[in-house]
Amino acid sequence: MIDDATRTNPLALITTAKMAAVSDLVTPVKEFISVSGDAGLTVSENVVVTVGSGIFVTERTNLSVSDLDAGAAFVIGNDYYVYICDNNTDTEVFKISLNSTFPVGFTANNSRKIGGFHFGVCRRTNAILDPINTAGVIRGAGWQGNIYNGIIGRSVWTLKHRPKCSPEGMTYLGGGTWVDIYISSLNGLGGLQSAYNELPATGTEGLHVPLFAELLQVSDKRMMTLAEFYQCAKGAPAGEANNNTNAWAMSTNTARQRTGFVGPAVSSIGCRDTTGNVYEWLNSYGAYFTQTGANSIQTAGSWRDVVGGADYGQAWLIADNQLVSLLAGGLWNLGASAGPRCVLVSNRPWHVLTSSGVRGACDSL
Repeated sequence: MIDDATRTNPLALITTAKMAAVSDLVTPVKEFISVSGDAGLTVSENVVVTVGSGIFVTERTNLSVSDLDAGAAFVIGNDYYVYICDNNTDTEVFKISLNSTFPVGFTANNSRKIGGFHFGVCRRTNAILDPINTAGVIRGAGWQGNIYNGIIGRSVWTLKHRPKCSPEGMTYLGGGTWVDIYISSLNGLGGLQSAYNELPATGTEGLHVPLFAELLQVSDKRMMTLAEFYQCAKGAPAGEANNNTNAWAMSTNTARQRTGFVGPAVSSIGCRDTTGNVYEWLNSYGAYFTQTGANSIQTAGSWRDVVGGADYGQAWLIADNQLVSLLAGGLWNLGASAGPRCVLVSNRPWHVLTSSGVRGACDSL
């Protein structure tokens, strides 16, 4: 490129081809795909993208279920991918697909994945994520059931706005953090996944905080903090002792439930089961102190073999249960005590609890 203040020299013009030479993806905004209505998407204009040997600059385009490459409806619990495709014309073609490689009817050479989303249960909220009822009243009568099946707005990701890890089953918390929509379950590959209609992984599988942290690492994720949990759980209803209407927390329940089983158990940003089902281990800690005095920790403590046995070292503690890892959300039979701000401060991080699982988080790319 050359400088030409008069804009008469054709060599100085900024063209689509020149922008593509600078980068194979040039976007006016990072979030160039956004949710439109309950089950639609809008692709922004002026996105310059290379597809195979072709170069396209997008026009503002609305997408819907009619743009699926196969099938006639979006299905709860599925991740979908948005592709821009070259069909040998001057106009780009968009396709939505369940396939993570390329859409039906195209190949890896004439299509490019530019984003995606998760289709699930969504809560009606106002602009600042307060839950509302059908009349628009914040926590007004019946607000708990004011939900719908649709594209989870904050799950929409693009090549410029996405987590560092794989984006499937995640929603945007804000502040550069993404969180799992579902409580983690085993993925069968030595790690954890955020998936619909799966049993949450807990101490039933022999897991505790150290192991959960290691399994999340396999997927480039981490454990959530208490503050992050409160943010992701905002808008989810509390449990009740005599029913499972709004959360899997009725006092007579005896076991964990599959992820996403209770529809209204959804937060403002689309996270499921933040109330009830199983507690969620957090990367936040507390401590019990059984001694007093300025030097009590040094004088009363000792090395204790409590962190996992041979090859894992020991912890310097006053008592075996001095260090506790916070648990949030509530349990399957906790009733009204289960809720989006419920927290339990009593269990060691290396305690194997059949009632406790985890939810992953990841920083933005």
